[in-house]
Amino acid sequence: MDIRLPRPVYTVLFIMVLFVLTASQLISQENSENQNIVAFEIQSLLYKKCYDCHGVDRQKSGLRLDDRPRALAGGNSKKAGIVPGDAVASAIVHRITLPSDHESAMPPKDREKLTSDEILKIIHWIYSGANWPTYTDDQELDIEKPVQETVQETVSSPSDKVEGQVDFNRDILPVFAKNCIKCHGTDDKAADLGLDSAIALSEANADGKIIVPGNPEESELFKRISLPVDDGDIMPPTDAGDPLTQEQIGLIRQWIEEGANFGETGSEDETTDSEVELVQVPPASDQAMVALEVKGALAVPLAQNTNFIQVDFSQVSDQIGDEHLSLLTPVAEQLSWLNLSKSKVSDAGLELLTKFTNLKRLHLENTEIGDAGLAHLKSLPNLEYLNLYGTNISDTGLQELTDLKNLKKIYLWRTKVTEEGIPQLRAARPELEINFGWEYELKQKLLDRLEEPVSKSLELSQTAAISAIVSLVV
Repeated sequence: MDIRLPRPVYTVLFIMVLFVLTASQLISQENSENQNIVAFEIQSLLYKKCYDCHGVDRQKSGLRLDDRPRALAGGNSKKAGIVPGDAVASAIVHRITLPSDHESAMPPKDREKLTSDEILKIIHWIYSGANWPTYTDDQELDIEKPVQETVQETVSSPSDKVEGQVDFNRDILPVFAKNCIKCHGTDDKAADLGLDSAIALSEANADGKIIVPGNPEESELFKRISLPVDDGDIMPPTDAGDPLTQEQIGLIRQWIEEGANFGETGSEDETTDSEVELVQVPPASDQAMVALEVKGALAVPLAQNTNFIQVDFSQVSDQIGDEHLSLLTPVAEQLSWLNLSKSKVSDAGLELLTKFTNLKRLHLENTEIGDAGLAHLKSLPNLEYLNLYGTNISDTGLQELTDLKNLKKIYLWRTKVTEEGIPQLRAARPELEINFGWEYELKQKLLDRLEEPVSKSLELSQTAAISAIVSLVV
């Protein structure tokens, strides 16, 4: 059933959506690959519905949309067709949101219309920077090929910068752990260079030559990892493993350019004083730490002033299942941070975690964990951070978490948890920071800002107005 709203309704909804998209910071920027996926989707959409009037063969009103410079410039009206980051100032946004029977509407009334969802995709794309797809030299847009497949062939250069600031513990240390600690680890520090922790690297860089903050070309470490494969001084050496990928080299370059900071600035896993309490625990055994490293885990001290450790399996997640969790038993007392994201760990496997009473941060995102697994976590008295993004938990499982009195932050986006379950959790734990995704937060923002007179003048309830807007955005 096609229900058409009065034009004032479309106008207000359009203004509200633009306000949210331009004013709020709820929608995080996609990484370079996701941006390319979005760019291909938009180009496919424009190809199907706009290129016949605004393509290479015809430019109605002087507007061409198959070429970025011409699309930005606009047509005969001299108004910018697309203003990256500013949907309000983009002429095509005003044209595609006009009533379908308007003489200036795009596409015109005798052509296939853009759906509301497609309009919002275009608005979001412009808001995010109006990126054009990255092609290889011999490739053109293939509309018949699935977007994901095309993007995988044309993903932008791995040396491109990542979005946001590079974080040493999150981005750099795993590269060193996978490729460098065989020669520069705890037990073997070739050339007195340790790459197994921020502390070791800082000490080795006392003369400021290994890493020159802000200048990768003058940094000995960067020079060595960037050498040709057949150069005898390349790191890692050819007899110790494969050279670093261009993506890994690019990350290290960006980290040095940004100042080579060792702290967790900008990372969600930022270490705070409260997380590194001076609790007296004995150091983990060297044998246990080596066993974890042999399996491919990053196992390092959490900080300089504590024996607590972090263990990160993310580099070998596809090889980690329940049977490997026993590697953690010898370090149960010292384990403070644990990353099992994307692993094959099951609900039953989480029972072993009940022994890790000092665990404060746990990453389970993108695993098959469900409600049964959460029942094992309620025995972790010190757990402060829990990432369940992309898991199978539901509203029922949330009830298992209400007794975790020290839990401060939880990620529940892309799970089976419903919008009805979130208020129940907030009622039980009002101080808990809950991340349920930008769509849900968008609704809450709109509920707060939608004034009663507006909803009455449109003869819409707040719920109806918000549902209409969110149905367009999602």
